[in-house]
Amino acid sequence: MEGNQNIDSQEIIASSDLQVGQKLWSQYLDREEFTRKIVQELPRVKNAEIKFSALNQFKIDVTEHEEVSLLAEDEKYYPILENGEVVRQPEERADENKVILENFNSQNQIMSTIENYYNLPDEIQSDVSQINYTPSRNNEELLTIFMNDGNRVIVNISNMEQQMQYYPQVAQEMDDNGIVDMEVGIFVRPYDENSTEDEQDENEAE
Repeated sequence: MEGNQNIDSQEIIASSDLQVGQKLWSQYLDREEFTRKIVQELPRVKNAEIKFSALNQFKIDVTEHEEVSLLAEDEKYYPILENGEVVRQPEERADENKVILENFNSQNQIMSTIENYYNLPDEIQSDVSQINYTPSRNNEELLTIFMNDGNRVIVNISNMEQQMQYYPQVAQEMDDNGIVDMEVGIFVRPYDENSTEDEQDENEAE
């Protein structure tokens, strides 16, 4: 077994349905069916290949999908793969090197958000703490982005990459922490008296 970083080798073998004691050549000729089963059964596997490593032995080479972010649910964190699929194997702690997503319920939403996020300059990516899906009655694309500097950004998924390019300049000109509304244009408003405590508490909790 080669290439598996986050999947147990026995789990890969079991998912393939390869049978010990069966004729190797007949199984080898059906190797595409066995590799298809591996990819179907194990979401982390991007592709798999079965080869002969000896006259009487197979070797399975796998390539895993990269983990690109985490989905926060019920105080647990689920890995999100590069194809937007969520691995339902929770982690107790968040990896500080991965951005956290919350309230997402669609793989397409996740994919679009991840793609836009990773197209941002590194310095902006590193300033993002968490991205929440927060649609309104009139806009199903809205995100709320929690920044490490204490600000929040409201932006559409579709123009996140474009609008967030302006964030460093906008943040530099702000006297106090607040909300940067990029839904239509760019507007800045301070946290108001009714929302300050709750919003700042959420930021500190992330």
